[in-house]
Order: sequence, then C-alpha cells, then structure tokens
Amino acid sequence: MTSRFVRRAADVPAYAPANHTGTANQRVIGKETVGARRLEVLLGTISRGNGALPHAHPGLEQASLLLAGEGLGELPGKQRILRAGDWSFNAAGVFHRFEVISDEPVRVMVIYAPPYSENPNAAVIATGPDDLRLQAGAAEVRDVPLSTEGIGLPHYLGALVKPVITRQTVDSQFLDIYMVDLDPDGSAESHRLGETEQVLFVRSGTIHGHIEGESFAAEAGEWVYVPEGAEFSLESAGGTRELILIRAHDSLS
Repeated sequence: MTSRFVRRAADVPAYAPANHTGTANQRVIGKETVGARRLEVLLGTISRGNGALPHAHPGLEQASLLLAGEGLGELPGKQRILRAGDWSFNAAGVFHRFEVISDEPVRVMVIYAPPYSENPNAAVIATGPDDLRLQAGAAEVRDVPLSTEGIGLPHYLGALVKPVITRQTVDSQFLDIYMVDLDPDGSAESHRLGETEQVLFVRSGTIHGHIEGESFAAEAGEWVYVPEGAEFSLESAGGTRELILIRAHDSLS
C-alpha cells in the first residue's frame, strides 16, 4: 500500500552537496519531502578519492551509517577506517573529514538534527591544514561503541533494542538512534511522542502499522516518517525484522 509516510530514495532527485567532492546526496526525509522540522535523513553516494572536505556544523549533530564501501573518517585527534555497518558521530561544532578509499563507491545514510538543509550559515569551512580548529575539542570526541547491551524500550514488545547514538553512548544532545531486531510476532503498541520526530529505516523484511490512523507498509531499504506527536504503531509482517529507529528532539542540556 502507498503511504505519504513511507519514503524511498527513488522518490527524490540527487544533488551535489557543498563542501564535498564526487558526492551525490538524496534528501529522503526533510522539510520539502515530509515536512520534518527536527531532523533530516540523506542517502549519499561517494566515489573513490572523494568525500567531505574539513568542515563543522555549529548547532547541529550528524550521525552516519556506512551501507557499502570503505572510507577514512577524521575527527580531532582521531582517524578511523569505516566499513559497511559502521556508525560515526560528529558532535555540534566539531570539525570532521571523510574520504572514500575503496574502489566501490560508498553508500552512506546521514542524519542531521536539527536539519542542515544545505544552509550556508550552518557550516564552517577549515581555512587549510594548519587551521587550529581542526584539532579543537579532541578531548570531547567519543567513538560510537561497536556493541552495546540490549535495553527495554517503552512501547516495543518482542524486540531486541540496542542503543547506538544516545546521551549515554556518545553524549548526543538532539539524537537517539537504536538498532531494533523485531521478532516475528514483535510490535510497537500505539503511542505518541511529544516534541519528538521519528524515522524508521527498514534494513530487512517488511513491517506494517498505522500513523494517525493511516495504514502503511514498508520493506527493506525504505524509510518511515512519524511526525511529532503522531499516534504510531507497528507490527512485523512475519519473520525477524531489522530496523533502525531514529528520534530527534530538543537538546537535553
């Protein structure tokens, strides 16, 4: 079934983002696609030797999940090889850089909160390799843990939930991101979250449910957008389902 809350990369055109080379982004979740106000979700495709030039985003956070390929990520005082399945997190105002090192293009899901929307005032560019800001904040940089213990998440039944990007794991201020394995009979009972927008990315299988009384179904590679305060429920459509649950809210600080 077709739903205005289910989005696909094929729904949106690609564009070349600022401060990047060899990169095509598709803004799947954003103000212009679903009316999102607290976050945006992009799908990026980057060719070998290209990527993000050194820059920072004051006032917003960025989380990224590599879906394919391999790249070198740099944060103040840190370098890390990122492969498919790896997460990275850039705190507000921290300079970062990324370069594809695999022959295969990198495909990456990028989440900004609050939204970036290519606002030139929301990005600061390094003046060169000697820019002292490139090493500022090294003591505060925290790696995304490779694995975390499962937790109970209110409203979710028959689900193994592992936090990835939270206040506890990386000291995030606007984002909470969880990996969710939903049992064949797993579900999320009907609930509303005030002052919070939600996005679910379906990694495998199919889910179905209701948002504000409207039925939806989503399969692997699709995103489900839940507006702030909307009534939301879901069920597994048989078999174990792998989901990524993204929530964006006001800063907790």
